Amino acid sequence: MSTTNLTAPHGLSGTLTVSTVPPALPPRSAAGAHAIGRPDPQQSPPAWTPVSGPTEASAGGRARAERRREEERHIRSLARIVALACVEAELGLRPARQLSAWLDLPTYGKMARRADLAGRIRPGRGATGAPRALGARCCPAGDGIYEASATVQLPDRVRAMALRIERHRDRWKVTALELG
Repeated sequence: MSTTNLTAPHGLSGTLTVSTVPPALPPRSAAGAHAIGRPDPQQSPPAWTPVSGPTEASAGGRARAERRREEERHIRSLARIVALACVEAELGLRPARQLSAWLDLPTYGKMARRADLAGRIRPGRGATGAPRALGARCCPAGDGIYEASATVQLPDRVRAMALRIERHRDRWKVTALELG
């Protein structure tokens, strides 16, 4: 044990005792671990410790998982865009023919008829605010097939849409939709 004199602030002085001997370890149990439950550092590492770095199989799995996440982000974005465009076409704010890039032929025909009917019964454009997409969700329904839902905020209400999105010749197309 050693002692050191320290000068404290404001001119106060005192003696501080500093121990240079490490504290004693608690007694070991019969299993070889310290009594407080910490493992003995001389023992081998636990069985769950990885022995080597990542394998090629796990790297391939991570790459597939990342591609899947990126694909799902793309599908959610597409669902938001299509939902907003369909609501705008129904309100007369967008020509229905602009939907042809996203919708397959039967679905496009259905949406074009719906927009035409809505235009006939609508008394006038009025002072409605611009709709905005709130969000979208998706889940895989098969290989290259997703089912998605999206919501669109209007000034007086919220509209929901359910979509089925399939991959056709390296492009995603909406093959079914229900607009609520």
